[in-house]
Amino acid sequence: MTKSAVEKLFDSVSAGLRPPPVLSYSDWAEKEFRLPSTSAAAGRFRPWKFQRGILDAIGDPTIERVSVIKSARTGYTVGLVAASGAIAANDPAPIILLMPTDDDARGVAVDEIDPAFNETKALKGLMPVGRYDGRNTLTHRVLKGGGSLKILSARAPRNLRRHTAKVLYADEVDGMEITSEGDPLKLAEKRTMSFPDRKIVVGSTPTEDGTSI
Repeated sequence: MTKSAVEKLFDSVSAGLRPPPVLSYSDWAEKEFRLPSTSAAAGRFRPWKFQRGILDAIGDPTIERVSVIKSARTGYTVGLVAASGAIAANDPAPIILLMPTDDDARGVAVDEIDPAFNETKALKGLMPVGRYDGRNTLTHRVLKGGGSLKILSARAPRNLRRHTAKVLYADEVDGMEITSEGDPLKLAEKRTMSFPDRKIVVGSTPTEDGTSI
């Protein structure tokens, strides 16, 4: 074997052992994430500039909390689904997605999460979709490689008492009602306290001037 052939062999082996590049969440989403066929713009996800900023803040380990005050129909929920996908594909962790109501929780599972995980090649098989058992339900999923995705309703505070999470995503928090047990967002945030590297992402279309997140 010539020296050139040996060098090529070592280069090939080294390339195979080299870890994949670490991508920002926006770069990962643009490269891998697909909007499902049920979406108005199905296919490759091309994040707008402000979406890139939100995604990269979510993926930045030096930022603990991200707050997003937004207008309607800006793709915030899609961003949360893409960020959940980035976690599932690259660093599985326990995630809570907090929605205002039971219908919202079921709706985002059926209309956003399941189609995205089913139609994105990089996410295929990382989470049960359409098949449920004792460990997996519509709103509680185990992620391959460790971690989980739990889609909870803010109207059921007892759900929040039963779970812990490294990552908390909250959508439309201005639509969440204060229950007899207090502010559901504050209750959810307490479920992340055992993780020193926790991530809290809170977003909403504001309904009251001066009081929205």
